[in-house]
Amino acid sequence: MVLAIVKKELRETRVFAVLALGLYLIYLSKLTGHWGRPLSSIFAWVPGMNEEPPDVPFVEGQFVTILFFIGAALAITLGFRQSAWEPSQGTAQYLLHLPLARRTIFLTKLTTGISLLLGCTLLPILIYAIWAAMPATHAGPFEWSMTVPAFQVWLLMPLAYLGAFASGIRPARWYGSRLLPLFSVAVAGSLVAALAQWWLIALLILLLVAAVLVSDILWEVETRDF
Repeated sequence: MVLAIVKKELRETRVFAVLALGLYLIYLSKLTGHWGRPLSSIFAWVPGMNEEPPDVPFVEGQFVTILFFIGAALAITLGFRQSAWEPSQGTAQYLLHLPLARRTIFLTKLTTGISLLLGCTLLPILIYAIWAAMPATHAGPFEWSMTVPAFQVWLLMPLAYLGAFASGIRPARWYGSRLLPLFSVAVAGSLVAALAQWWLIALLILLLVAAVLVSDILWEVETRDF
C-alpha cells in the first residue's frame, strides 16, 4: 500500500522534476561550453544564460544562485502540489480511506517529495563538479571544497518544500495566515545561510526547523476534518 502511494506521488509530480532537470541541464551546457546555436537563440533571454563560462567553477559565476532559484521553485511547487491539490480535487478523502494511518500516508508523501527534490537538485551539482574535476576542461583550479556553498543550498531545499507543504495543508482562508509556514521558512533559511559556523550550528538549526515543520504537518493532518 505504501509503495502504491509512492508510485502515485511520483506519477503526479514527475513533470515538475523533469522540467527542473531540463533547466539545470540547459544551464550546465552553457557552463561547460556545450552551448549550441539553437539553445543560444532560444534561451538567451533567461537570466544567467548570457554570461561567459567562469574560469573557476563554483567560485565564479552564478551556479549557486541558479541552483537555488530553480530548486526553490521546484520545492514550493512540489509542496503545494502534494498538499493543497488533494483537498481541492477531492482525492484527500480517497487517500484517508485507505487502510493506513494518516501519519503513515502523509509521511510517505513527505518522504517521496523530499527524495525527489533532493535527487533533482543533487544531480546538477555532481555533474558540474565531476566535469570541473576532469583535466583540461577549464582554465582555473578546482577543489571539491569549492562545492560547499552548493551543498549548503542543497540542504536548505527541504525547508522550502516543508514550508510549502505546511502552507498547503492549512485550512485558513486568509492567504497571509495560510502562507505563514512558508514565510517563516524564508526567514529561518536566510538566518541559517548567514551563520558562519554552518556545519556546527546552522545544520542543527535546519534540522530543528524541519522537525518542527514535520510535526506541524502531522498534527494538522491528524486533527483536520477533510
